[in-house]
Amino acid sequence: MLNSPDANVRAMRALCDEISAAIARRDLPVERVTDLKRAVDETRMRLWASMEAAKSDDPAWVQEFWLHRAAEVCQSMVEHLERGELDRGSPRAGALRAIAARLATSLASPPG
Repeated sequence: MLNSPDANVRAMRALCDEISAAIARRDLPVERVTDLKRAVDETRMRLWASMEAAKSDDPAWVQEFWLHRAAEVCQSMVEHLERGELDRGSPRAGALRAIAARLATSLASPPG
């Protein structure tokens, strides 16, 4: 049985803190962290689908939420790059540069 929404959020945050600490201490094998990431990704996708369904009558809300999340991810990438935590020479970085340029062009252009 679920607790109150606030209690569930607090419990989830506490669990995330415990997991982060275990990862930092290297107490979790890489395989377990990979499994955990898959479970978190699946949970995130299920929550996103539930939120979309709940707001299906308000497409503007869904759009704004999606755009907000994308901006958060991009901001996080910029911060990691500026701190030198990501390799700009990585092949994936090259792919990201290409898609980021395409994204910027698409955002600046009128639809159609």
